Amino acid sequence: MADTMTGSCLCGALRFEARGEPLFQGFCQCSDCRKAGCGRYAAIGMPADAVTITGESRRYGKPGDSGQMMYRNFCPTCGSTVFDHGDAMPGVTIINAALLDDPDLFKPESVIYTRSALSWDHIDPSLPRFEAMPPPG
Repeated sequence: MADTMTGSCLCGALRFEARGEPLFQGFCQCSDCRKAGCGRYAAIGMPADAVTITGESRRYGKPGDSGQMMYRNFCPTCGSTVFDHGDAMPGVTIINAALLDDPDLFKPESVIYTRSALSWDHIDPSLPRFEAMPPPG
């Protein structure tokens, strides 16, 4: 993995820089991620203090399966979802891997919320799968 990953929204006004090793990388197929994207969300979890966000963002919050809030942060100009924070994962910023300047830096390790997967959304069958959020660790 590269030491630094950078990316931006569609219009380029909202950018991120993430330094160091990801905590996790994978796809989420939950209905909320599906509605915020296009069938799935390519997510990279980083320690929050390793991520720098520049530009204006808006956020939308909604309780997740845990009952705790999940906040999606998007560009107010183009609407791209750029990063997320969740109360269930304090200290973690989730960046949208589809927005990486070098998308090949994304190395998915698993697929979560497969119970909500769309029949036409096929992801590498060799990746470990979880019907919901996997157990910690």
